[in-house]
Amino acid sequence: MTVLGVVVLLVRCTRPVVNYTATRLIFLELWAAQRLGRPPVSGFVGAGITDEFIAEFHRARQHPTAGSPT
Repeated sequence: MTVLGVVVLLVRCTRPVVNYTATRLIFLELWAAQRLGRPPVSGFVGAGITDEFIAEFHRARQHPTAGSPT
């Protein structure tokens, strides 16, 4: 349990750094795409991933699991 606690703490501590880095890299890619006149790849990939998360969330809300109390 101690090792699991340490892993969770490390993940929680590094998450803000990862989020900040990802945000900066997205801005850098958007700037480069604008300069080169090409569409940004992360926009297409990110939109697809977001759509999948939303669809999965709604599926989970509509279909209760076998262990639910309802």
